Amino acid sequence: LPASDAPQANNPALLSKGDILFCADLNAGLIIAADKELYFQHLMSSGIQVFFQVFDLLPILHPEWFPEEVAPLHVSWAKVVANSSGALCISKSVANEFNAWSEQLSLPVNKRASSQYFHLGADIETSSPSRGMPNNATRLLSQLSSSTTFLMVGTIEPRKGHQQTLDAFNKLWRQNTQVNLVIVGKAGWLMEDLVDSIRLHPKLNHRLFWLEGISDEFLDQLYDTCACLIAASEGEGFGLPLIEASHHHLPIIARDIPVFKEVAGEFASYFSGTSTDSLATHINAWLEGLSEGVVISSNNMPRLSWRKSTEMLACTMGLKLSP
Repeated sequence: LPASDAPQANNPALLSKGDILFCADLNAGLIIAADKELYFQHLMSSGIQVFFQVFDLLPILHPEWFPEEVAPLHVSWAKVVANSSGALCISKSVANEFNAWSEQLSLPVNKRASSQYFHLGADIETSSPSRGMPNNATRLLSQLSSSTTFLMVGTIEPRKGHQQTLDAFNKLWRQNTQVNLVIVGKAGWLMEDLVDSIRLHPKLNHRLFWLEGISDEFLDQLYDTCACLIAASEGEGFGLPLIEASHHHLPIIARDIPVFKEVAGEFASYFSGTSTDSLATHINAWLEGLSEGVVISSNNMPRLSWRKSTEMLACTMGLKLSP
């Protein structure tokens, strides 16, 4: 819209028949409260479609990965979504999970939300990236480039596989394997013991590096400096670091979960199992391949711009964006 026609802050949008309300953010408390007032049912009975973006159902499928209050809240939110015009999921894997879960509810098929999916974009340079480099950036990047460095990107939380990865690297370091591990992400929940072990690790800032809150600009340089991304998560809605790694032509080692295979396809190396040995063995094999020049390349992995992602999202709602 032209600036003069755009809705002004604090002025509520007036919805009418034929309009679409798309709830892109996960604000469970607000959505549940609105549903209790029958707000969404009122809109839909007035000819207004109500769609929700669904990032994942992980708190429902794996409540052990989250604080105990999260799962019941997510269930209540997902029930609102199941009663809406549509659940727009960020991957086919999530859409499949949502369909399987919603079929367990006592909703008639004609009342159940249609579930569709789209993929996220990853062109950081066109999406207002955060800026700023730490004072030691040049020295750190030089240190990382002097050895084969593996990168993990994501909040430290139970499902992300940080414990298994650190255990695997501890084994490699005991074998005197000259590799680095960089963890990018803030400390999350239920991981106090692991966080303490990282902070007190004898190889911290020598072979092991933890960067808790860095800019997109610095992360961009880390993707260019490191030799391989490790995506060890046991559950995801999409897996944006895979796309970001491909954008930087960075090889990928990923856990063999369905959503990673959906996103990365043949352009990643996959490991299975949750043991220290399973991952350490895979990394050793990958290093041998690197020395022989035969690691799997991520260069040609299909990936969307945010423009294309938005077009795909709009299509799921029956819309077409203007050029």
